[in-house]
Amino acid sequence: MASSSAVEDEQLTDSDLTEDEERSVEPRQEEVRPETPKPSYSDEELHQLVGAIQRMTILSGLDHRDWLEQTLDIIRRWLLEVNEPLLTIYYDHDLLSACLGMPTTYVSDLSYFRREPNEIFTVDGFHDEITFGTLTSDVDGCLMELLERLYVPFFRNYRGWNATVRHRFCSSLDRFLVFLTGIHHKIAGLAVLYVPYVIKELEAGPVERQLVRSLEGIALYWTTQIRTLLADSTLTVPHDLATVQDEFDFWQYRYEVLQGINDQLAQPDVTKVLEVLHNAQSVHMPQMDKQVERAKRELQESLSNIKFLRLLIDPCSKIDQASSPAELPKLLPRIIHIIRFIWLNSDHYTTPGLIGGLFRNLSNQIIRQVMVEEILSGKPRFGIQICNIAIDCCLVYKGIYEELSKQQADKWELNKGIIFNHIEAFVERLNDIIDICESMIVFGRLDENEAIPKSAFGGTCGQELEMIAGNVEQQFMDTLKKLQTNSQPYILNVHRSEWYDQVVDFRKSMKKLEETVQRLISNVFQHVCNIEESMEALQAMFFFSYRQRGTLRKTYLKEVSKLWRTFSQEMDATSRRLLEERREESLLSKYVSRALNYRINLERLTWLRERLTKAEWLPPVKESSPALAKFDALKHEFQKESRQAYEDWVGKCCGYSGDLSQRLDRYLIVRSKKHRGLLESNIDPSTLELCVEAQHFERMGFAIPNTLKKLYERYDILRILHSEVVQVCRRYNRILKALTERERKLFRPLVQECDCQLAPGIYKITYGSDLSNEFFDDANELLVEFQEIVTIYKKANRGVARSCEKICDTCLLKFSFTGFVDISVFRMQIASQLKTSGDVLRTHYSKTVELLSAFSRQFQSVEDEMSTEWIAFVNDMDDMLASSLMTSALGSLTKLFEALHCGEDMAPAPILVLESDVQDGRIVFNPDMDTVASIINEIIDNIRTMLDQFPRLGYKLKLPKEKQRQGFAAVFREDQDCSELMRSIQAEIGRQRQEMEKYVEHWNRHRILWETTEEGFRKRIRAGTRTAGVFEGGIEHYSALADDVSFEDAITSVYFILVNQNALKSTLLDWIEKWQALNIQMLLDHASNCMGSLYRYMRRNERNVMKVPRTIRESLAAKQLFEQLMKEVPVKQSAFSPMLELFVLLHKYHVKLTEKTHQQVVGLESSWQHYLQVLKEADEMLDNDGDETKLELARQAEKFKLILKDFLEDFYSKLPKQ
Repeated sequence: MASSSAVEDEQLTDSDLTEDEERSVEPRQEEVRPETPKPSYSDEELHQLVGAIQRMTILSGLDHRDWLEQTLDIIRRWLLEVNEPLLTIYYDHDLLSACLGMPTTYVSDLSYFRREPNEIFTVDGFHDEITFGTLTSDVDGCLMELLERLYVPFFRNYRGWNATVRHRFCSSLDRFLVFLTGIHHKIAGLAVLYVPYVIKELEAGPVERQLVRSLEGIALYWTTQIRTLLADSTLTVPHDLATVQDEFDFWQYRYEVLQGINDQLAQPDVTKVLEVLHNAQSVHMPQMDKQVERAKRELQESLSNIKFLRLLIDPCSKIDQASSPAELPKLLPRIIHIIRFIWLNSDHYTTPGLIGGLFRNLSNQIIRQVMVEEILSGKPRFGIQICNIAIDCCLVYKGIYEELSKQQADKWELNKGIIFNHIEAFVERLNDIIDICESMIVFGRLDENEAIPKSAFGGTCGQELEMIAGNVEQQFMDTLKKLQTNSQPYILNVHRSEWYDQVVDFRKSMKKLEETVQRLISNVFQHVCNIEESMEALQAMFFFSYRQRGTLRKTYLKEVSKLWRTFSQEMDATSRRLLEERREESLLSKYVSRALNYRINLERLTWLRERLTKAEWLPPVKESSPALAKFDALKHEFQKESRQAYEDWVGKCCGYSGDLSQRLDRYLIVRSKKHRGLLESNIDPSTLELCVEAQHFERMGFAIPNTLKKLYERYDILRILHSEVVQVCRRYNRILKALTERERKLFRPLVQECDCQLAPGIYKITYGSDLSNEFFDDANELLVEFQEIVTIYKKANRGVARSCEKICDTCLLKFSFTGFVDISVFRMQIASQLKTSGDVLRTHYSKTVELLSAFSRQFQSVEDEMSTEWIAFVNDMDDMLASSLMTSALGSLTKLFEALHCGEDMAPAPILVLESDVQDGRIVFNPDMDTVASIINEIIDNIRTMLDQFPRLGYKLKLPKEKQRQGFAAVFREDQDCSELMRSIQAEIGRQRQEMEKYVEHWNRHRILWETTEEGFRKRIRAGTRTAGVFEGGIEHYSALADDVSFEDAITSVYFILVNQNALKSTLLDWIEKWQALNIQMLLDHASNCMGSLYRYMRRNERNVMKVPRTIRESLAAKQLFEQLMKEVPVKQSAFSPMLELFVLLHKYHVKLTEKTHQQVVGLESSWQHYLQVLKEADEMLDNDGDETKLELARQAEKFKLILKDFLEDFYSKLPKQ
């Protein structure tokens, strides 16, 4: 009841408390964690503890030389930091390391040391206080050894428990160790029987019932272990293709395991356990005995199987060692006979199922031997070859088996489906791979033997067709990559059925690609126009014919048949076209034209026929034979027509009985009747035509007629002669056509010289006469020289024109700066530009003079005959040069005018910078306007001087003086446009002067600043009323004036000049600052004087009024003084406010007062009160006790207090805070 009540009390919540109790409950304080204790070891004690840990560390391969100082520091840190519960020591690779906690890297073994939370070790009791041990990577084995060797003997002999508890605990511990031992060794593929430790201590005699029960549980687990071991009689391999070697290895493994379990059952401890259970008549022993007998029987069976299977190891190993599947057929008969021997003599392999399993393993070994890893890696030819060899090998194996089975006296009653199902599935997979390899060649252009080029199509749609072919290839490569990625592990694994889904998807993709390729082939041949394009298209898509499956090859053969039909149709079309061309006109004669047409078309058809027959890659079709037969017939017909054309030509054109060479009796050259002054060849055109026709027929293999033979023999000379005549005429005509009428007059002497040279060809020499090359060589030499002179003349004209154009484009003035510059920089850049422009003009002028001089040297031999025309030519060139120079000068002046001029609707664009300042009582500029005007005028003078340095061309070419033109400078002065521009530039300079005068007038409104003197300023201030308002007005006036001057721009544009006003503004601000400072100084002096005068007035009257009169006269004087002072009190007090306003103004503008003046201002109230008190005392002294006097003094004192209070409040409120 008490505990129940206590629990109920603990389960009370806040809702069970009353309001008073809730108020009385104090809030819980946060739990305060105890402070971590800190051990205080001496160096000797810490060293002893570290040494103890070193000695207690147990690791494999531990050497005392492996201890590092870094590891020892971690041990010391663990001993000192008691909040760290665990220390581990281990080998990290080859370094002995330690860490607080478990290591983060893989270790094979480690030693651990553990403490209780915040436990501090002592040196003497360290071994009793520490918990330590060693762990290896075999955690289960480590735990098992620890329990079996340490804890089991301890707990079994521990007498602190009663017998029942001890037996129950030990029984549970034995069951756990049985399970742990079985699991631990099962991972290694072993079956180890756990024997309890108590068996070693068991003596002869009766056994306790509890121990028997414990041993029965162990024996029952043994039975389960043995039954599981014996049930593991099925061969399993990771690749699902068990071979004979795998079968042999399995039985060897099974023999080793059974041998191990039988050896354990024969151990004394195990037999002792079984004997104890037999004596106790345990119900589990019959089952255990049965499993023991079965284990012995299975051991003998494994030994027998190993003996017989060993016969197959060497023959089957030769299968793995074979370099090619083609070597397997000769190895298989011996292996099959050995399997038959095993079937007949083995005690175990006596059933058709087991023998069929051996044959199945043999089939698997054959399959594994022919597996190829490079099948889908881009070697399809190799894959097809290997797959075909593998298929042949599998079929040969099947045939050998069938043949040997028939040779046996008794029939083999084996299930062929079990034996050959893997072979048949494997062959089916190989056929699938062959299909894939063919697809790789057709769609992927993957061929290791040759590089298959990309499909290239011509025409306007070629790029689009190539893109379609590329898309087909890309889609196939994606499908192949997907197949390689997903199916490579099980492509030849007959146990994996996933391949069937993959191959179905692949064939669907191939069907789609075939449809696309068929459409591609159809589109390609829709744009084919002739046989050549058809062959190119077929060759570009030839690799599509490799695929045997599907309809691609049929489509390809269909197009090949169409190609031969197209060749047949081309022959028919050629025959029809030749018949039609007989009625059409030709550049050649109709006979030559007809013969050439038949010959050319026959050669073209022959070329097509040869190309078709030599294209060995074209597959044979039935349409080829008829087309070739038609070609042979057409060839005979075309040759017959060519012969007929020749005979017709001989009969009509060469039937003249006379000698055709008489037509050559004609002069070589004749004057042209159509074009005056030009020359023509005088040969008979029919002569050349006959020779050309005869040449064509001769080339076609026909003989030359006798009437034409003599003329034809001279054809080569005649052709060369005609060519020379035509060449001379063309050169002569080309020269005259290049010259105008005026130029022909200039070149009249040379033209006449050429006519004299060509006169023999016009009036003497004929085509039939013998002629040497001297006539043509001399004529050509003279014409070449004449042509060179004309070329020089034309080149000089073009060169002079180009030079004049460049002179026109050359501007003598070019403002390379942007914006405005100083006048020195302006002058320097203008001088540099004028120098550069002058060099350019001199270059063009020199080039012009050089060209004309070179041309004039060609006329030295005929100079007297062409003086008039030559002078006119030179003066024309000189006028053109003068015009270009005037254009250049005009452009330069225009550039200068544009730089100076500014329109009314445009913003000023200044180019020069001047500085303005006040000097000697007026505004001055640096530099002044006279300097600017002189620089601009200097530019114009430089242009005139530059033009004057070039002599006229008449002077350079030494024309008569009366024929020479006046100088370029004179032309410049007389040019109206240049004169107008110069007047405009002077007008711009005048306007600039006017603008500068307006600028000066703008600043002269402030001239009072520099015209006023200091004495005049002081007189003006003293002449006025010096109140605070007057002084403050003066200060504000100068401040506003300074703001106005400061707000003026630092630089301002005055037409084309930029005025820098900084110096002018600085000068004006200096004057303003000077008058402002003088005004404030006079304010300070006036205020200080007023305050000092007041204090002197009070001190003087205080002394005078307090003098004690000694005589009646002095008494009357004292009373008069007192009365006078009393009258002056209100007057003085009324002057306090104006005077204090002066000090307020000084404080407003932060004017520092002298220490004396400051003390006077602060002590003004007390000093005046003291003064009034003195007057009061003086009144008492003078026995002036009248009420009126006292009241008046009191009123004046109160009034002064108010005045002083207001002043001090205002004064202290404006004092700067500390």
